[in-house]
Amino acid sequence: DEESEEDGSDDGGAGDGKRLGKKKLAKLEAKEERRAAQEAIADERKKRQEREALREEERREAERAKQAEKVAAEEEERKQREEMKKKEEEEFDKWKDMFETAEGGAQADDDLQENQGMLQEFIDHLKNKKIAALDEVAGVFKLKSQEVINRVEGLEAMGRITGLLDDRGKFIYITLEEMESVAKWIRRQGRVGIADLAAESNRLVDLQPRDPDPVPDPDALAQPAAA
Repeated sequence: DEESEEDGSDDGGAGDGKRLGKKKLAKLEAKEERRAAQEAIADERKKRQEREALREEERREAERAKQAEKVAAEEEERKQREEMKKKEEEEFDKWKDMFETAEGGAQADDDLQENQGMLQEFIDHLKNKKIAALDEVAGVFKLKSQEVINRVEGLEAMGRITGLLDDRGKFIYITLEEMESVAKWIRRQGRVGIADLAAESNRLVDLQPRDPDPVPDPDALAQPAAA
């Protein structure tokens, strides 16, 4: 009987050992699961930080590009202003030479307002006449016919007026809109004859003079306005 009791004791000890081993294994497994979960959380946090850092760098890069674009635009605008100012100065020099007369000599720089006034009178006269005889214009502005031709060609080259100088000594003022209308008609028609083109041009281009304007007096224009 004692032997059987001893045998039973041995069996109980083995069972307890097995139970302890299972508990320890479960603890180890739980610990490993916690470690794996922590690593996963840390890895996800790291990836999230990397994504945020990448987005921040992209945002900064976009901001730098935007700032560079703004600086480039400002520089381009500055260059355009300088070019426009230079062009205006060059244009005025041409106006000054263009309206120099034998009687009066070259206009001084402080005569800019009077010079521009004469220029505008010259342009308005051509526009209002629509078809202006060059010798008539020369008489009005006390110029030679060749001087009128030179000034009309200069104004055309600078884009101040548009039109045609014919071989009969006349300038025909045609607006840009009228020119575009004729060009569109030609594009629609394809090949056109001279007679058809002339007829359509007469229809599209208004050659009627505007309300007659008072004949400008160049001598009066040169006089400063009364205070």
